[in-house]
Amino acid sequence: MILADSRLSGNTAESVSVEEAFAFERSPHTDGRPQVEICMISSIDGAIAIDGVSGPLGGPPDKAAFSALRSAASAVLVGAGTVRAEHYHRPSRPDLPVAVVSHRGEVDTSSELFTSGCGILVLPVDAPTVPVKNVRAGTGTVDLASALRLLGGSFIQVEGGAVLNAQLLTLGLVDAINLTLSPHIVGGATDHIVTQLAVPHDFCLTRVLRDGDFVFCRYEPTLS
Repeated sequence: MILADSRLSGNTAESVSVEEAFAFERSPHTDGRPQVEICMISSIDGAIAIDGVSGPLGGPPDKAAFSALRSAASAVLVGAGTVRAEHYHRPSRPDLPVAVVSHRGEVDTSSELFTSGCGILVLPVDAPTVPVKNVRAGTGTVDLASALRLLGGSFIQVEGGAVLNAQLLTLGLVDAINLTLSPHIVGGATDHIVTQLAVPHDFCLTRVLRDGDFVFCRYEPTLS
């Protein structure tokens, strides 16, 4: 797959491969914390799902971008609600840990994601005992900053949902947002990529790519 690069910094577009666009090497922060990037898809009118799942918004270009991002990730971080709604299963990359955030441990650990050995539960230290690999941080609720350090690596891809995205943003833990704009209008009431965000956050657009009717935007925090 080739993407037309429509960077705002230049007048002429160039073509880049999906690997160049998304699978580039990231380095952890100087304090050892991994880079954290949110990956989401949205319709033109802001919907992140059709009938509760994001799949119908996507297409081959989006799937290729998603796969390239996962190929570069040390781990995936995702909320338990998203795992249930999207029916997460064994990732195509067998060495990719998928860390599922749950404050109470109410996750089906008999699903393929966990029986494959790729699933990891991220829990508070006082959550019930679980029969699968787990990382524990915080009391009562997950301490996301500590959990990220425990997961380690250079780059953690966050795949929602909107509540987890908001929590990470509130804590100042998001280094980039990779947002795919899907050529669909959904209409009706819709969820956004972030919810329950008490304080607005400013991001700057650092890259725009397109493949067919899909547009891929990368946003990074605006430096204060």
